Amino acid sequence: MLRVIILVAILVLLVAVFFLPQFRRALWITLAGVLSVVALIIWLDNRERELAHSNFPLSQVVLEDMQAKPGLNSRSYVVSGRILNHSSMSPLHQVIVEVTVNDCESDPCQIVAQEEGRVSKEIPPGQARDFQISVPFSSPFSLQGKSEWVYQVIDVNDR
Repeated sequence: MLRVIILVAILVLLVAVFFLPQFRRALWITLAGVLSVVALIIWLDNRERELAHSNFPLSQVVLEDMQAKPGLNSRSYVVSGRILNHSSMSPLHQVIVEVTVNDCESDPCQIVAQEEGRVSKEIPPGQARDFQISVPFSSPFSLQGKSEWVYQVIDVNDR
């Protein structure tokens, strides 16, 4: 029923646009205003995202006591550890950690899996927080030799 009402409303608007010139002008002005507001909102959102990622040096974020354990399925692992915020001024709101699994059967080790995990936690300046996230890998992997797990901070959000 709602679809029929929407369809009738659209048809009435189309008829009004074709046969009433005053309505046509008002519709174009309204459409231009709505599109301007949408464009402004998108621009402000993109600007805020850029500012949130641009000022915080990654060297101020340290990962400690990192561990990975099998998760709910063969592709998922639970990664836990501690994030230290060595900044004296800025709190952290989000840290993106790259998890890499190396197969060290030969030298050099080969990367067999690599994914990103997102830690959303408020970490005040000069403090640390423990975390635990699930990291699903895109496909199951098998190891021929010894595994080596490498964790690296690749992005932070301080807003």
